[in-house]
Amino acid sequence: MMNPAGITLRELLRLPILKDAKVISGEEGLNRIVRHIDIMEVPDVSGWLREGELLLTTAYAIRHDPTLLPKLVEQLAQKEAAALAIKTERFLHDMPIEMVQMSNNYNLPLIQLPNNVPYMDIIHSVMEQIIDKQASLLRRSEEIYKTLTTLVLDNSGIQAVADNVAALLKAPIWLMDKAGETIVSSPINASDISSSETRYWSIKVDKQLEGKLFLGKKKLDELDLVCIEQAKLVFSLELMRIKTALDTEIKLRGDFIEELLNGLPLSKQVVINRGTQLGLRTEGIWEIAIVEIENDESALFIAKINLLIKHESQKFHLKSHIHRQGSRLVLLLASQSLDQTKNPNLQAKSLNWAEILTPFIKEWSRVLIGFGGSSPLWEIQRSFIKAKKAILIGSKMDINHQVFTYEEIEMYHLLIGASENVDIDKFVEKKIGKLCQYDKENGTDYLKTFYYYLSSGGSLVETAKQLFIHRNSVKYRIDRIREIDDIDIENFRERFVYYFCIVYYQLKM
Repeated sequence: MMNPAGITLRELLRLPILKDAKVISGEEGLNRIVRHIDIMEVPDVSGWLREGELLLTTAYAIRHDPTLLPKLVEQLAQKEAAALAIKTERFLHDMPIEMVQMSNNYNLPLIQLPNNVPYMDIIHSVMEQIIDKQASLLRRSEEIYKTLTTLVLDNSGIQAVADNVAALLKAPIWLMDKAGETIVSSPINASDISSSETRYWSIKVDKQLEGKLFLGKKKLDELDLVCIEQAKLVFSLELMRIKTALDTEIKLRGDFIEELLNGLPLSKQVVINRGTQLGLRTEGIWEIAIVEIENDESALFIAKINLLIKHESQKFHLKSHIHRQGSRLVLLLASQSLDQTKNPNLQAKSLNWAEILTPFIKEWSRVLIGFGGSSPLWEIQRSFIKAKKAILIGSKMDINHQVFTYEEIEMYHLLIGASENVDIDKFVEKKIGKLCQYDKENGTDYLKTFYYYLSSGGSLVETAKQLFIHRNSVKYRIDRIREIDDIDIENFRERFVYYFCIVYYQLKM
């Protein structure tokens, strides 16, 4: 909240009632604002001193211990009081040097009051000035509020509001969102924010931080503070309206995306019309990627992947979207540049999202991502289904990997489909049944070892790396596998057959 209005000490000393008052020390503080006035009647005043306090005293309460006077000045300075005004002639004939030095050090004025002026006359005159100033500021506050809210109610736009605020403050302003992006500035071409010359205030909507108001002005008067308070209120209304509209758009777009992913019978023209209304580019190419998160930093992960996707999309003048499905993210990734549509002579440029996102995903533990390949918007369900299969099959095939594409697992998918028409189970039992049974009875991982050995082309080193064991342990296991099932791993055809059987067995588990 804005502090109550006040008046400077310099202005108060021009009042007729204080024409004979003298500034003893602390002249540098005459621009301090007086917001309250009180009389010191007890030695200990620390409990009720306030910012902007003009304290009147005769020093009667501490007349027997003048050493308390420097302490009193220090207490006033710590509370950011305005000044100490003393009638010295009756109980305090001379102000201690330490008190004067303390006053100068803190720029807290010491004022000597004429002895013949009653306190009540001073208090009445000072309060009259403060109340007049408060009334004036209140009237001005109402005028500013009416001007700014009228702009909002007339739907003049946030730029018009910003221009009026900047004109009232006679300084450039910037309204930033919570991510640090500029929502609006005035003037529109205002230079970048200079941290040394700006101040800022938080803008909240429903008690949540939604942005910050930056002002390119360091010294502010009471009217500036009034204007800022009203600007904060009006900007919060504008941000609330923007947030409500954005939330509605996100909800409608999310519902539409769900319809596309679920394969509801929507015609191509309906998809084009609704997609265009909801900010989904319909003439381009899209790709679905599914992200499964199982760690405790999901909020941070989502924020960072959102920034990465936004940044990469903007390079190609595209806009991608992140859709939430419980703990799973569905990334609707725009992959073809607009350059092709603007100029047919240009070769189409597409973003390789797997290449872009792979390094980022590998920085996070317990995060998997599957890519479903490119598709037009009206056929996006195909990419969604493929992305799900990429994660489902890929994670079974290699538990150490995090990134899977449908192209990599397409053969395995076809294998599962073929098994519905061909009895493969008996053949697999014949080839690796003994090895599977041995693992079950003895708690060993020979089948898994065999799979990594075959997939690495028979490399003991690579298999050891995948299983996090020593290469000698791998060699021992391979020798045991040969003994258990009389397996010939020197023959390429046999190695392929065993690889095929293990893959099928893992997928059917």
